[in-house]
Amino acid sequence: MSGIERAGARCYTARMAHDLTVLVADPPRIASFRDELRLAGRVLRFSSSNLPTVLASIRANQPRTIAIDAQFIATAAGQAFVERVGQMAIPALEICLVARQDGAWTTRPLVDPTQAPAPAVDAKSTGLDTRRAPRFLVVDPLHGTVNTSEASLIDLSVLGAQVLSEPVLRPNQKIKLALPDAAQTLQVMATIKWSWFEKPKQAGDAYYRAGIEFIETKPALEDYCRRHCAEDPLPYRQH
Repeated sequence: MSGIERAGARCYTARMAHDLTVLVADPPRIASFRDELRLAGRVLRFSSSNLPTVLASIRANQPRTIAIDAQFIATAAGQAFVERVGQMAIPALEICLVARQDGAWTTRPLVDPTQAPAPAVDAKSTGLDTRRAPRFLVVDPLHGTVNTSEASLIDLSVLGAQVLSEPVLRPNQKIKLALPDAAQTLQVMATIKWSWFEKPKQAGDAYYRAGIEFIETKPALEDYCRRHCAEDPLPYRQH
């Protein structure tokens, strides 16, 4: 191969990498992402159960975007994966979170792991214990109150919930969660089990995503889940 041909090949590879997205998802959701999620350019899809291969591909291909399943990133392994990617210092890399919103899979940028404040994560207890109770996705926009501040509910079970909150939420913090309902507000005491900081690059304010565990269980929570959540539980994931 001539020098000109080699230079042309390098330029072509750079252009391909610039348009490349690496998608990392829990195995049960990869097919759904492939069929419903629209991502620009070439897409390489990987299971979160094979992270060494994912990291090797990222290191070799230097993608422009990495899209990560929200359920996976809420685990200790997911947090460690983001940290490893940040250590690669890939130029102009954007990391996105994939989550369901308004009935469709969408992406939104996460803060650059090389620039962000350290997320407040309790790695030993990342996520709620899905082995003890199934979790359900909140169907419609639902805003509860954490202490005195508003928080958006993402998913819910009889043992806990995942929320978005602008005020800081830190692991082991005790809170009072007020869940809005048609008849009356349901009050529950809870503990923050994990949290991390997110800051969209293009729009919106910074916020904390947090998993909370209820200190007390109430029979009313089961009926509350039926009224406000999807019928099918979220897929089980091994922590």
